[in-house]
Amino acid sequence: MKKTLKILLLIFVIFFVVTFISLYYFYSITTNVKLDKNKLISFNQTIVYYDKNNTLIKEEINGKSITDIINIPEYTKNAFISIEDKRFYLHNGLDYKGLLRATFNNIKTLSFKEGASTISQQLIKNTHLSSEKTLKRKLLEIKLAKELESKYSKDEILEKYLNTIYFGNNCYGITSATNYYFDKKPEELTINESAMLAAIIKAPTIYSPFNDCKKCMERKNLVLKEMFLQNYITKNEYEENLSRDIKLSNKNAKKNIDSTFLKMVRNELDNIIKYPPYKNQYLNVYTYHDNEYQEKIDNIIANSSTNCDKSVILLNNYGQVCAYQSSCGDIPRQLGSVIKPLIAYAPAIEENKVNSLTKIEDEITDFNGYSPKNYNDKYLGSISCKKSLIVSSNVCAVKILNYVGIDNAKKYIKKLSLPLTENDNSLSLALGCFEKGITLSQITSAYTVFNNKGNYYNSSFIKMITDRNGKVLYKNRNNYTKVFEDDTVSIMNDMLKDVVKEGTAKKLSFCNQTLYAKTGTVGSKNGNTDAYSISYNKDLVLGIWFGHEDNQLLSNDITGGSEPTSVGSKIWEDIYTGKKYPTEIENSKTLEEIEIDKIAYDNDNKIILADKYTPKKYVIKALFKQNNKPLEQSTRFSFPKIEKPKISVNNKGICISLCLTKLYDAEIYRLENGKEKLVYDTQNNNKEIFIDKTIAPFKVYTYKVMPYYFDGLEKHYGNEIILEKIKSPILNIDDDWWQNEFVD
Repeated sequence: MKKTLKILLLIFVIFFVVTFISLYYFYSITTNVKLDKNKLISFNQTIVYYDKNNTLIKEEINGKSITDIINIPEYTKNAFISIEDKRFYLHNGLDYKGLLRATFNNIKTLSFKEGASTISQQLIKNTHLSSEKTLKRKLLEIKLAKELESKYSKDEILEKYLNTIYFGNNCYGITSATNYYFDKKPEELTINESAMLAAIIKAPTIYSPFNDCKKCMERKNLVLKEMFLQNYITKNEYEENLSRDIKLSNKNAKKNIDSTFLKMVRNELDNIIKYPPYKNQYLNVYTYHDNEYQEKIDNIIANSSTNCDKSVILLNNYGQVCAYQSSCGDIPRQLGSVIKPLIAYAPAIEENKVNSLTKIEDEITDFNGYSPKNYNDKYLGSISCKKSLIVSSNVCAVKILNYVGIDNAKKYIKKLSLPLTENDNSLSLALGCFEKGITLSQITSAYTVFNNKGNYYNSSFIKMITDRNGKVLYKNRNNYTKVFEDDTVSIMNDMLKDVVKEGTAKKLSFCNQTLYAKTGTVGSKNGNTDAYSISYNKDLVLGIWFGHEDNQLLSNDITGGSEPTSVGSKIWEDIYTGKKYPTEIENSKTLEEIEIDKIAYDNDNKIILADKYTPKKYVIKALFKQNNKPLEQSTRFSFPKIEKPKISVNNKGICISLCLTKLYDAEIYRLENGKEKLVYDTQNNNKEIFIDKTIAPFKVYTYKVMPYYFDGLEKHYGNEIILEKIKSPILNIDDDWWQNEFVD
């Protein structure tokens, strides 16, 4: 009994101490924090956009836009309550049940991922605090939310919340959002429209109907479900609105090509200025926009006759976006073959699994039930790694990924900031099959590793943000991630240059400049859905996508190497009209160009160093890393080897049959009395059968054969071959017999 009491007393003391420390910490942190009622009002915000030369692009003004709570429909208010704070009318600023659940989950994950924020807390966070997920910020939020609840009614809090919450696209408050998305006033909203607005605020960039209609509709339907479950709408209203269309504002429709660059700027801006100190300020936003490039791209795309959605992005080798145009936004799609250099070839070269000459069998292969097919079911047999990339062999790409290993390859993909899910664990990743897809801006910026010595720069539209007085609020630091070594990148550039010269991106070769590229096509036996062309030079990277947002099939003749690459060729040509082409990308200084014996490579699949006397037509030049270069040296021409000749007798004399390749000649010497006499040289006679008639009958003779390669100036001899001793015959008996026996 005493032991139990001691344990209970100890638990009580620990609880008391923890509670005391927690309360002390809470009050010490929050003592000087006060609610500022002026911050609960939506102020004017002006955003001014500038291009790379600090020339004005556009000025946007979002004025004060307050709608009284009595003018907001009940179902609109309930839409937000149902999805954001279902116990809004029951708590006093904190939802303790939700807070306990979130605390438990955060302890499990050792993070502050979940916040269990009520509408009151969200209002405080959006108007008074930053978005950082720290304990201090959470305690301040709790303190101010409690104070908010003590000074304002629930309807007043809800009104301030709806008039300050951010809806994306520079829309603060329900009035500007309703006008932007539906060209209406809040009092005119329908149930469905209300549910959509409540869906958007979770993540405006992700759930905007102008950015990703499918995701927006899925979350909108979730809001409707919650409204039904909480008895805010009837079952009939729920079911009717699930399938009912929503008419979006035409003036802000996503197919407004003129605004696509600024739309991407706003999306990036959304991630920077969601919360103070940027919100409700006069902002100058300086971008990397290049009007000259933009106009060239706009004109070429406008003249493209292909009837489909199109996206084009042009960025420099630091990931800074110079121009952008899209008819459907930066939507995630399957990638096709444009991912191959990044997920298969470069990692394999980086880890010395292959080099550009490694032979790979291009044939139908089963990988534990997965059997990829090549385009048009065309297979080339044993081909080099470089050739497999040039022709874009699916089988070879999968084999190379298999060499690297999926988990290993994914490490490189994560460094390139390409999103992966837990289900992205298949060899089909080599062919661009990602569960949630990749956007054009993401895959294009990933290619900056190839013109920037293996350094990856994430794409960025915004250079700097300042306030009205020029104070810098944000500046792009151009941070990069080292993904591949310079040697690896140089070998990849050598391979991707040949994709332009003789491969799937051959249409780019008509630009008369050095370009590096990869194309990609996504499709099935029914047709293609996506076509890509990504190309680059020393300074710029150009990404092009053709497809349909709703996954309709493209015309059967549209592949990555067709119209997208043709458009790319025109863009590159226009960009450098009247300008000097950039020089080629320099190779790594530690990389070595080595001459390889072509005969050994073609006949024996061996990668060995060419003999210094090897004729140029029998040499393959290739780039090798210092730690993965061949060491074996060919002696094919400096020290020729032939099969041992056959020696026999007939009635004409002693016959020596040589087995020479077309590369070699041979000298035959007769050894007599300790001396050597040259009796035959194939270079002068061009026959491989020699009959020595200048001999005496019934005498024993010895012969020596010296194979050699003549380079035009000198002979390079191999080892001498001493033939068996042989006795000469009786001579000149039967000419016809000899002809029949030895002449072929």
